[in-house]
Amino acid sequence: MIRHLANRRLPALLLGAALLSVPVMGFGIGQAAAASAMAPASAGSGLAPDVVYGMPHVEAVLSDALSRVITAGRLQMELDSRAVELRAPQGAGGLAVENLYYSPVQGRFAAEIVVTGSQVRLPVSGRAFGVVQIPVLSRRIIPGDVIGPGDIDWQDVRADQTTSDTASTDAQLIGMTPKRGVSTNQPVRLRDLQSPRMVDKGSMVTITLTTQSMTLTTQGKALQDGGKGEVIRVVNTQSNRIVEATVAGPNVVAVVKPGIIAQ
Repeated sequence: MIRHLANRRLPALLLGAALLSVPVMGFGIGQAAAASAMAPASAGSGLAPDVVYGMPHVEAVLSDALSRVITAGRLQMELDSRAVELRAPQGAGGLAVENLYYSPVQGRFAAEIVVTGSQVRLPVSGRAFGVVQIPVLSRRIIPGDVIGPGDIDWQDVRADQTTSDTASTDAQLIGMTPKRGVSTNQPVRLRDLQSPRMVDKGSMVTITLTTQSMTLTTQGKALQDGGKGEVIRVVNTQSNRIVEATVAGPNVVAVVKPGIIAQ
């Protein structure tokens, strides 16, 4: 009885499907890390199993193609459908991307994934955009408060939602104060920041002129508020002349033209 059962099960074992793996070539991005699985041939057909390309292979070749179009930031891609599979006969080439279309405004793409050397192709679509990491305020900072390292978090945002006026480093925030309310966990515009006020409008200031051979000072009155490094208007109280000067410190401004001090 045991021998009889063994003889009946042997053909079933011989006809069982075996999964084989082969390297996927032709991605255009170097050797693929994953290998494609081969679908089993029909019983008794004598045909070689098909090569099957799944989601990891499609994402790899798409990422390579899209990264040549989306150059700002780190590529983030999401296919509309996760049910992606291509089957090609043995001997066909690797995967390639054809008819790629990308809309930067909508952040969407459409393309065809093809198996070179065969008629196999699959239309795909989805969302893709570059992502950058920017500093944001972790708490509400009111005008006059100085931003410190502990007030900063980092957040991923779409690269196309930032501009040259968007703070991109923590050094652009630390030591500054908002001109007006700045939302937390949102991109910070540089135009909304200023150096902490060191000169108040209407206050008396010391106007200085420094050269290689001398330093001259005189008294003046500030006509504007100003933070360090900002250029404000001041009036020389001796000459009654209005000049522009750079805020150098608390109630200290500097000019570069010698005649301003003398007059």
